[in-house]
Amino acid sequence: MDGRNKKFILELQKKPKVRRESGLYTVDGPKMAGELDPGDVENVYVTKSFLASQHFKECEELLRSVRYELVQDSEMKQMSDTVTPQGILVVARQKRVRGIRAMAEGVKDPLFLILETIQDPGNLGTIFRTAEAAGVTGIIMNNETVDAWSPKVVRSTMGAVLRMPFTAVDDLNEAVTKLASGAFTEGNKVNIYAAHLDGAVDYAAADLKGASAIMIGNESRGLSDELSGRADKKILIPMCGRTESLNAAVAAAVICFEAARQRRIN
Repeated sequence: MDGRNKKFILELQKKPKVRRESGLYTVDGPKMAGELDPGDVENVYVTKSFLASQHFKECEELLRSVRYELVQDSEMKQMSDTVTPQGILVVARQKRVRGIRAMAEGVKDPLFLILETIQDPGNLGTIFRTAEAAGVTGIIMNNETVDAWSPKVVRSTMGAVLRMPFTAVDDLNEAVTKLASGAFTEGNKVNIYAAHLDGAVDYAAADLKGASAIMIGNESRGLSDELSGRADKKILIPMCGRTESLNAAVAAAVICFEAARQRRIN
């Protein structure tokens, strides 16, 4: 492997600007590599030891469909952003991001997650997995939220980033205002709920069966006053003991699965 390609891969993993301008990202490891559409793959790098391992079977179909380059274990360690590389690294094209209107198309009562400035890659990845499992229609986030195509986020989504519709917007306040008005849902107004420590309504008492959006804020600051002020209701997760707040990903999970529960019995 030549140094130019290696340098680009390292920059692709470290710099959001490079990912944004190139429209590419990296996948490290066989499980998620096996879920990729071969048509989205740009380059594949594997080690001989990986091809001889049992993990080869997890992405055998992909490796039969695309050309790949053999690299030394030492090269893979230099290229990967993980401490213990699994022997396969893929450069792939980011899937096309759907707009809010496209995400809601054909969905009678959409359920959105709105994220404001989530900074921890593990939190965002967990939120993606939770959203998929709870049947969320789509995720809307601001540009200050950590890049969904960063290696740490991609890895922590366990493949959900490939399946969960999402979009990042320049003005989250404007997007929420339009969403509430029904501008993205053919006139069907969306109830906006803010997860908030000053919430007056128990999250389980909120009606999440209809078209709804749940707003989750930054890990340390929560939701901004401007954004939470646009909510129809501020909802609270009651807690015992001396715990002051829940992790952002945990709060999202609790409320999303309450929505899923309500929708199952509706």
